[in-house]
Amino acid sequence: MHPSKMYRLACFEEAAGILHGLAENEGSLVAHIGQIHLGLALGMEESLRPLIGRRITILRTNLPDKSYLFREITHEPN
Repeated sequence: MHPSKMYRLACFEEAAGILHGLAENEGSLVAHIGQIHLGLALGMEESLRPLIGRRITILRTNLPDKSYLFREITHEPN
């Protein structure tokens, strides 16, 4: 995966979609989520790798030591 443009979330911004893959690019982890290439911290790779192929959300926060929170979406809201 060679992203043409890497997007970075602003504080309290969230991205959601199917995690298609992960790659390293210029010292960042690049997550291909839905139609975007999202730049993340390299340290997240081990936690995100098992979620490839699943629908997830990633939220950028201002919490010390937890810049990003993520979870798998297991069902659609009613």
